[in-house]
Amino acid sequence: MDYDRVNKYEQNILSKQVEKYHGENTRDSDSDDVDVDELLNELEDEAEDNDVFVRYREQRLQEISQHIKKVEDSVKFGNYGILDTVNEESKLLKMSSEIDRIIIHFQMETFAKCRFMNDRLKTLSQKHLTTKFVKVNVEDCPFLVKKLNIKVLPFVVGYRKGKEVLRLVGFSKLGNDPNGFSLENLETQLKVADLLDSTFSIGISKSQNDDDSDSGLDI
Repeated sequence: MDYDRVNKYEQNILSKQVEKYHGENTRDSDSDDVDVDELLNELEDEAEDNDVFVRYREQRLQEISQHIKKVEDSVKFGNYGILDTVNEESKLLKMSSEIDRIIIHFQMETFAKCRFMNDRLKTLSQKHLTTKFVKVNVEDCPFLVKKLNIKVLPFVVGYRKGKEVLRLVGFSKLGNDPNGFSLENLETQLKVADLLDSTFSIGISKSQNDDDSDSGLDI
């Protein structure tokens, strides 16, 4: 599938960036350094033998090319692919209004549940390279804590084109376990809220709505 090939290419981009910053070889020994033009040519050649796919070939290849370029720019220049730490409230306000898809975790490192949430968000940040994942200590953003009426941690809020589309308070929406939740449950919530690029994703319905999407507490 083209999704599998593109996903492998994305992970290679992220691995190269990790190596650049940390000097670590994070790629598998059999990982291929495929040029983006080479990848697109291979996908186009494969499409010629598929009668169903051929009708959508040009549009699909254009989508793939645009997606890969976006991933490369995001990882290289925007610190995507990690759970980024923001310490300045003014910077967070700017990011929430300017970034297409951003997920913000208001947290305290001393809280076990916040550390658990951070681990889950970090894993998703490495998989979904066109969404920005950030964490901020509540002590560093008193204005937003008051504006968003944050009283329970962890507190996760998602913005799509500057508008709040998701709010997770504690673990209540993520399963029946008060001490944890599956990665799949969190990923599903983010997909339903359109916080994860669905260009190469399979099958989450967008007809479901988050209860807090009309909260009116946009940053």
